Parts: sequence; structure tokens; C-alpha cells
Amino acid sequence: MAIDAQRLAEMLSLSMTIPTVILAVSVVYLWLPAARKAILADNRNAQQWFILGVVAGFLGSTVDNLYWLFPWSASYISEPDIFETLVNTGVYFNIIFRQGFGILAAYCHVRAAASTELPKVRLVNHLLVGSYAVGIAYVALMTIGWF
Repeated sequence: MAIDAQRLAEMLSLSMTIPTVILAVSVVYLWLPAARKAILADNRNAQQWFILGVVAGFLGSTVDNLYWLFPWSASYISEPDIFETLVNTGVYFNIIFRQGFGILAAYCHVRAAASTELPKVRLVNHLLVGSYAVGIAYVALMTIGWF
């Protein structure tokens, strides 16, 4: 029985999702006490901002990976209707857990860098504003049919 590249990639991705989720949950578990202290702190230092970024990033990754386990499992067992429904719903999970938590994690890490006076934080802030402009322009161009 020959296995095509798509099937092999699905097998690999599905088998890697479980350890990815377990390790991400482990990171959140290990850092959660420090993150709680950082949330309650009046003035956060660089280390606290960094910890908050780690927890936000891995928490978002956990939920994102768990969600996408289901549509790719449906694809793997040849359930195209379930796959399509889950993929269509996936954009909502992406907004919150991939992009939202990813942006939050990046913000925390940039604040950590700014707290240590590392150079080029201003450049990162400009890149952030510029990336939103590029993202909005990209969607606008697709909307008017240029792509």
C-alpha cells in the first residue's frame, strides 16, 4: 500500500500533536505560579513580562493544537463533511488562540526587552504598527479581487 505525501504529512502531524500539547501544558503548569505573581504585581520587571509571554504563548498553542487535532483527524479517517465544518470554524479559534495569544505573547516579550533597555524596541513597535497596516491592506486587496 503506497502512502502519498499528504497522507504521510497528516500521520506525522497527528502523531506530533499529542506530545506538543502535553509539553505545552507542562510549560504552562510549570510557569503558572510565577505568572500569577506577575499578574498581581504592581510594577512588572523584565522577567515577569517574559514569564507572562511564555504562559500566554504556550496556552494559546495548547488550545490551537487541540482544536486542529480534530479537523485533521477527520481528514485522516476520510470524513470530508466533518473536516470542512471544522476547518470553516477554525478561523474563530485562530483569531483568539493563534493570533490573539500570539500577539499577547509577543507584546509581553517586547515589554520584557523594553524593561531591560535592549536596543531596537522602537523598531519592533514600528514593525507592529506596520504589520497591521500590511495585514489590513492584504485583506482589502483580496476583497476587491486583486488576488
